[in-house]
Amino acid sequence: KKTMLALSSKSKKASKAGTFFTSKLNTILFIVPLVLVARIVLAIGTTEKALPASKTDPSFKPVVESYESADAYSLAKKQSLGFFDDVRKDEWELLQKLVAEHEDHKYPEQPLTHNPIFDKRHKKYFNSNPAWWQTNYEPNFSCRFEKRIGGNGNGDGPKWICDPHRITKLAKERKAKDPNHPGCVIYSVGSNGDFSFEWGMEQEIGPGVCEFHIFDMGNYTSKMLQYNFTRAHFHQWGLAGQNPNVENPEPGQRFYGLKDTIKLLGHENLDTIDIFKIDCEKCEWRTFQDWFAPGIPSMQQLQVELHGAPQRAIPFFTHMEESGYVRFHKEPNIQFNDGSCLEYAFLKLDKEFFSLRKETKQKKEDESATDKKERLL
Repeated sequence: KKTMLALSSKSKKASKAGTFFTSKLNTILFIVPLVLVARIVLAIGTTEKALPASKTDPSFKPVVESYESADAYSLAKKQSLGFFDDVRKDEWELLQKLVAEHEDHKYPEQPLTHNPIFDKRHKKYFNSNPAWWQTNYEPNFSCRFEKRIGGNGNGDGPKWICDPHRITKLAKERKAKDPNHPGCVIYSVGSNGDFSFEWGMEQEIGPGVCEFHIFDMGNYTSKMLQYNFTRAHFHQWGLAGQNPNVENPEPGQRFYGLKDTIKLLGHENLDTIDIFKIDCEKCEWRTFQDWFAPGIPSMQQLQVELHGAPQRAIPFFTHMEESGYVRFHKEPNIQFNDGSCLEYAFLKLDKEFFSLRKETKQKKEDESATDKKERLL
């Protein structure tokens, strides 16, 4: 009996202990998931606050948190002349580094290799315009939200534009400061009756945001009117090299220099031409130095079709960089030729942006000079 009572007592104690343990275990199993869920929710909220500007939504405006001052975006805004206001300093410096390290030529010591004017090999793969363009002057900059405006088709119509939503924003800011400001101005030289780019821009950035000035020697006024532009003007003349002796251009001429054109349109006090699009069948080689002459408004973006690969191609690109332009797109026009015509898209930046590139190029030149001296010894 004593043995039975002892066993019964132990059984009761074990039962109580088991019940206590089970209760504690259930409590732990209930609380742990709640703690984990709370931590996950807290982590998601913290991550959302810490995220930088969205890389997929161009309309997203970054919120400057306490860990990041407004100065984080000031360098890009300053060196892009106000175009980029949401690019962080570390990203901008990376873009600056990429431009600094970019090599324009496959053969830097002999950049005219493959150019048919100088390369006398008898195979088109080695001495042709396409061969030269394939090995020189690739894009050296990237626009996160660049877009081909004007639909599909060859580059005679559509053009690549750097972040078009920023043009809308800048136009609104200008109008807010000065109601008489046109907001946005686009020059389009050489249309040949194709208004797909201009109409595409109006649809992209909004009706009435930009004032279009379209130039061609053919009369395409009636065709332009079919598009129902809000603010567009057609001018029936072509672009020529600027005559320095002309003070007051006379109306009715077949060709005008760019400075003459600015005067005829009353744009002498205009601060910026947002887009200067030009396809003038080789006139680019004769006029490019006029694009940045005194008295010409600053051109924020420049879209140009280059024809052939003449000797002036290298001075052209040198002048573009010295004037503060980076290349963000390159597209061969292959429907109507063999790739000898190239569509380039440029963006203007402050010359301070190129300081690292100048230092890098100078270092390379010094190292090259040192190597040559050592080889001669």
